[in-house]
Amino acid sequence: MKNKKQLDKLDTVIGVSTTMEGSIQTEGSIRIEGKVIGEINCTGDLTVGIDGVVEANIRARNIIVAGIVTGDVQASGTLHIEEKGKLQGNAQMDSFVIDQGGIFEGQSNMGKASGHSSEKKMEVVAE
Repeated sequence: MKNKKQLDKLDTVIGVSTTMEGSIQTEGSIRIEGKVIGEINCTGDLTVGIDGVVEANIRARNIIVAGIVTGDVQASGTLHIEEKGKLQGNAQMDSFVIDQGGIFEGQSNMGKASGHSSEKKMEVVAE
């Protein structure tokens, strides 16, 4: 995870042994290594670590998925699904990166953040 658009400043870490239920709202960046159920609104970057499990709708600047996300996501910047990451849900983002081995199941809508829109219906399973 050495992406230049990655976390400017990490404000919150949800550890591997932690489960949270409810709504998370933060103006900073967040890393999830545990489990979150509910809704996440983050004006910074959000990273779901390899051990992270998220069952929530997510809004963030950049979203990096190395673990498992079930829910709709909206990134004003980049959505990046890493090689062990899995996203099941609809996605809206300005740019989209899926590493080999990453899994995306849902519909994507790219370009909303920059004023362009091109809806893509896709299921990607790269192994």
